Amino acid sequence: MKIIKTKRDLVMLHRVGALPAALLDQVEDYFNQLSVELEDEFEIDFCLDAQGYIVVLKAGDNVRDLGNFRLSREDGSKEPNF
Repeated sequence: MKIIKTKRDLVMLHRVGALPAALLDQVEDYFNQLSVELEDEFEIDFCLDAQGYIVVLKAGDNVRDLGNFRLSREDGSKEPNF
């Protein structure tokens, strides 16, 4: 499971080869689109922390336990629909 909140996260994922290049390129395009649409002119480094960040699930990740991503039943959220 990879969490992407900032451009720095994308750079690190590229550097270590944590995801396939084609997938990472698509995630980066999506991040850039969000950056343009949501960026605050007073913010120095755009960060998706307040709006909700990008989560890339990998094989073996437990999709039934996404409490770390504000998707748990305890807080009233519904189970994600995959």
